[in-house]
Amino acid sequence: MKNFLKKFTFPYKTTILISSTLILVLPFIIFSIIIPAHVSTLHKSDFQIFRLALFSSTFLAMLGFIYCTLGYHFQILRGDELKLRIHLESLNAAFTTTLVAFFILIFVFINFSPKMLNWILLILSVILICSYLLATQFIRDKYQ
Repeated sequence: MKNFLKKFTFPYKTTILISSTLILVLPFIIFSIIIPAHVSTLHKSDFQIFRLALFSSTFLAMLGFIYCTLGYHFQILRGDELKLRIHLESLNAAFTTTLVAFFILIFVFINFSPKMLNWILLILSVILICSYLLATQFIRDKYQ
């Protein structure tokens, strides 16, 4: 199995990433269009169909995201030392930024808006992605 992963190149990473995002979002869009038009005629079975569609779409999207994560991970590991160093330094900067933002957000939300604590993971994920992308650009410029 380990030898298989060394040779496997994880093809179609970008296509699978885009497809997984669409699979994750489309049920919400479709049901937001269908359900308000027929709210008065909905039965309990209709909600079961919605839950099944939501479960299957999130499961397929999760598998696609895991595939892409592993693909990008092995692509970085198979790269040269400079790319690996840029990636590791970017992760370090993104993790530190996210951790600092986490403590700041907890302080602000607990004291000023406790209801916003439910949104903390979403806010932190956006901060993490943006800080990783910015750190990658700054660190690439550092090594040029």
